[in-house]
Amino acid sequence: MKISVDINEVKQNGTVAAMDSVVNEVVFDIPKNVLGKNETAILNIIAANRWKRPIYFTSPNSQLGIEDYLRSDGLTYRFVPVKNGGVNRDWVVDKMMNKFVFGNADKPGVYFDEENRRHLNTLRWQYALAAMNLVDNNRMDDAKKLLRKCDTMMLQENFPYGMVSRGQQHNQISGLFLQACYKAEDKDLAKNVSASLRKDLDQQVAYYASLDEDKVITLSRESEIVNGLRKQLQSLEQYYNSPISDSANLEQNNPVINNPAVIPDTQPIDNKK
Repeated sequence: MKISVDINEVKQNGTVAAMDSVVNEVVFDIPKNVLGKNETAILNIIAANRWKRPIYFTSPNSQLGIEDYLRSDGLTYRFVPVKNGGVNRDWVVDKMMNKFVFGNADKPGVYFDEENRRHLNTLRWQYALAAMNLVDNNRMDDAKKLLRKCDTMMLQENFPYGMVSRGQQHNQISGLFLQACYKAEDKDLAKNVSASLRKDLDQQVAYYASLDEDKVITLSRESEIVNGLRKQLQSLEQYYNSPISDSANLEQNNPVINNPAVIPDTQPIDNKK
């Protein structure tokens, strides 16, 4: 599939930034043999729009093959004629620092049930991804500000970093946030996140070890995930606390850095990045 691009127009109407490397054509393959009416409707909207108005998705996986052209604007992904655009950095920093709200998670004594914790996890996940992208683009100070903003707006007593959840999704997202803290060289915040994660994972390991054989078998998958996360946490700490200073080279060659990061299940996919 191909979509033509009027480069002057997309720059003038704000679809892309002045410094973006805009493509002449958006080229993609639809990774399936059958399309539903909802999917053909989306393709129709894209074809008819001709870059006149913004088109957004709530997930980075469109299931239509256009993932390379989806750029994060915070909690949403805008369809842009820029390949592998990643994060709309200036926009994201402004909105995440000045516009985002957290449902009173910064107020002491507020209880969040499982459903609301999933939505808060989506925020934590997006802040982590944005911060890591900023670090990769030499904006360390902005990355630290985002991470501190997220941490300040979610009190540990209301929403700790370490917490039991379905499939250990909560702890996996916090692990991604921890990785962002290390990359941004915020060692104090990383220490707090790591301590909370380790406390919860250690408690879970002790719990599974106390069960009788029948229950151990039933919960073997959960136990396996917990033990894997605890090993990853240890490896992550050792990796970033290494005296070797060439962090870019380390990151390229050390598989610990590329540990799986789940998509929060408020999104309609469960792929691993």
